[in-house]
Amino acid sequence: MRKEKILVAEDDRTARVSLVGLLEAEGFEVLSAETGTQAQSLLTNEEPDVALLDIRMPGMDGLTVLRSARAGGLETPLIVMTAHGDSNTAIEAMKSGAFDYVLKPLDFHQLLPQIQRAIEHRRLAKELSSLRTQVAADGVAAMMVGRSPAMQHVYKLIGQVADSDATVLIRGESGTGKELVVNAIHFNSGRSKGPLVKVNCASIPDTLLESELFGHEKGAFTNAAFRRIGRFEEANGGTLFLDEIGELAPALQAKLLRAIQERTVERLGSNAPIPVDIRLIAATSRNLEQAIEEGEFREDLYYRLNVVTIQLPPLRERRQDIPALVQHFLNRGGRKGSITPQALATLDEYHWPGNVRELENTIERALVLAREGIVTKTEIQLRAPSDRMSPHWTDQVPLEIGWQGNLSKLEKSLIERALRQAQGNKSKAAELLGIHRRLLYEKMREYGVE
Repeated sequence: MRKEKILVAEDDRTARVSLVGLLEAEGFEVLSAETGTQAQSLLTNEEPDVALLDIRMPGMDGLTVLRSARAGGLETPLIVMTAHGDSNTAIEAMKSGAFDYVLKPLDFHQLLPQIQRAIEHRRLAKELSSLRTQVAADGVAAMMVGRSPAMQHVYKLIGQVADSDATVLIRGESGTGKELVVNAIHFNSGRSKGPLVKVNCASIPDTLLESELFGHEKGAFTNAAFRRIGRFEEANGGTLFLDEIGELAPALQAKLLRAIQERTVERLGSNAPIPVDIRLIAATSRNLEQAIEEGEFREDLYYRLNVVTIQLPPLRERRQDIPALVQHFLNRGGRKGSITPQALATLDEYHWPGNVRELENTIERALVLAREGIVTKTEIQLRAPSDRMSPHWTDQVPLEIGWQGNLSKLEKSLIERALRQAQGNKSKAAELLGIHRRLLYEKMREYGVE
């Protein structure tokens, strides 16, 4: 197993040798430098996992080494060692991109957890970088984060439908990232140079939505002081995205059906048909099959929209993507945030009723509260356990996959949770579930659980 590599840059020989010995005793591979010039060379050529930089060194001081490393794009976490009372230097170091700083004389028992946090930060950063490279290479979902089997299936579908003009219906709970799928489809399609027009059908009153979609002529209704083209016309040559299509009023459903079938629209106050060349994508978090049974959604419109379906999994069913998503949110906008293993474990155990959007908001709030960009368990604020799942959570169960399909999903989820809690120990996981180990093996093979 590879040892983590640590660079110690310290001009005081006694302090340097002592620190190197303590780190080697903890199992690290240690490099040492007594000047800033040597430290800069080792950082560039060896790319250690963590570097400890003394501020005052001959030839080139620690701050200069720090700034040079950051300017060169080096991602190694740099911990600055500074003397007591030198607060201005510590502040300057953090502003220049230091991961953290420690005061001298060093307390090794306090330094070690900081080093471990830096190593974890580096590991997660590499994981995220690898994920981004892999997804970008696929060419269909460079804007999305996640490599779970469920998300790989989504990427595959995006790649298959992107170059066609087939209508796509994106389904999934609120907060699962439906709009990101729309972006990926559009920007990887032959229409990528055309407009991408988005309309949220739930956020516009019914009395205004018809004009929003189809436009109106001057004088078509009170206060129609000028002609306005609708979103269908704006999207000509590109993609039109209708979000929350399940909230569309019945009267508008009929007009939308006609526009989809004939690829023409009529502005309010006009009988002249206007041809439109669009690719239509719709999304919903509603159970459309149930809405059809209740007479709230047209069945013929459903079949027009449901040409290709992309089902986005809730976050609780793709928990292995949580570390990459967390790192993505921590580093967004050029930030250099990090998270402790305990905080990450807390996030992994949560039910995430608000899905990726709730995770994003949780990380944003934690970063505001975190000291020096390090998110600990203290900064993680989640809903109370009683709020995690609605008393009517069964309303969210997709009836279209049937009784056995839902039982299978529940069994798989319980097995994965037990294995996580047992840290991969299958015997202990079987004991937690109250089943024989042989049955656990059979179910793991059946559901493809590793």
